[in-house]
Order: sequence, then C-alpha cells, then structure tokens
Amino acid sequence: MKGLASALVLAAVLGLAPHYAHAQAIGEADKEGWTPEGFLLSFGVGAYRPDPGSQAFDRSYPSGNGPLLLGEFDFFLYRIPFLGPMGIGVAGGWANYKGTGCLDPSGPCVPSNDSAKFSLFPLNAMFVLRIDALARKTPVPFVFTGKVGYNTVFFKEEVGSGKSSGRSHGFGWAAQIALELNFINERRANALDQDWGINSSFFFFELAGSDTNNRAPVGDKFYFTGGVGLTF
Repeated sequence: MKGLASALVLAAVLGLAPHYAHAQAIGEADKEGWTPEGFLLSFGVGAYRPDPGSQAFDRSYPSGNGPLLLGEFDFFLYRIPFLGPMGIGVAGGWANYKGTGCLDPSGPCVPSNDSAKFSLFPLNAMFVLRIDALARKTPVPFVFTGKVGYNTVFFKEEVGSGKSSGRSHGFGWAAQIALELNFINERRANALDQDWGINSSFFFFELAGSDTNNRAPVGDKFYFTGGVGLTF
C-alpha cells in the first residue's frame, strides 16, 4: 500500500511539473555521440562505527571502525534536463570488528579470556538523484549525488562459544561528490562507450548516516566511504 501511494505521488509531481521541466526518457542520450546512461555500479571502502549512545559496543570493541565494504547498483528512471538522472538504487556490504569479551557486560569491562567478533551486513534501498550537469555541459568533471532511503542492517556477534544475531532497520541518507575521469582522454572514453557501453568511470567520496536502531543499536549517524564506479 505504501509503495502504491509513493508511486501515485511521484506520478502527480511529474504530471504537475511545467512542460520544460519534465524529465526525459532515460533511453535518450544526454550528449551527442554517446550512448544513454541507464545504470551505475560502484564499490567503496570506508569506516562505520555503531554510535547510538550505548557503551556496550565501546567496551568490547574500543578500536572498532570497520572497515566497511559497500557495493551499490543504481537504475536510472528519468533524466531531468539540465540537472541529471534520477532513479532507485540498492547497496549491500559488510563490516567486521574484533575485540575481547567482558566478564560483566553491564559494568566496566574487565577483559575475559574470550575473543569477540561482531559483523554487520547493511542492505540499503534508496532514491537517487545524480546531478551531472557540470560534467555533461561544461569542462568541469564533478558530479554530485543525493540519496535517501530505508536501511536494514543484519548483524552477528560471537563471544567465545556464544553466538547471537538479528537485524535492525531505519532511515538513511548519503551525499556524494565524484570526479569523472573522461576528461583525461575523452576520445578513448568515447571509444569505450561505443564498444562496451561504459559511459564514464569515476572516483567518489561519500558521507552518509543511518538510523537503523529500532531493534538493536547498530546505526551510525555519520560515516564515510570512498571508491570507484562506472556508469553504463
């Protein structure tokens, strides 16, 4: 029901927008001589640390910042003229932390002889707006992306021979800046597009936040990733 309501709202917004602002079909190329961009694939590495205010994680994993490995796939639905493509995306990844079990988990941590390992598996569904007008219309090769969506984090903890697992969910956001690499050699980049359909490659840096704390304190209000990606 919520999905149907969201679709109706989106349709109404697009229908009420002025004609000159209507998004064009994503199957149309935004730049002459290049194939249309319909998808994005990226992979990043960053730091993620659950920080909802509980001290239990800090006691067992005092130096735990990840690393976080995160892959993402975006499917573009429309291209807004003079702005960029909009669509939906899904991201999934893994983070791992190692520490020492505490004799009394509720008080100051007195280390036990048991090792501890905590793993997170985030799965994010997002609405994506990629602002690539500078890279498409000017020589400036920067692209800016905003994302909002719903995040689910699966987690597993092992302390000695004991194991526990679960999941938590909540809203998330992200803001990304990317440096497209086509400007290094645009002729070769265009040949790669014509032969393989790869429109561009890029480096990116992304700041994000996740409020996935409804069942367990595994959200990080402010984390980052950096990596590489392709549009095709």
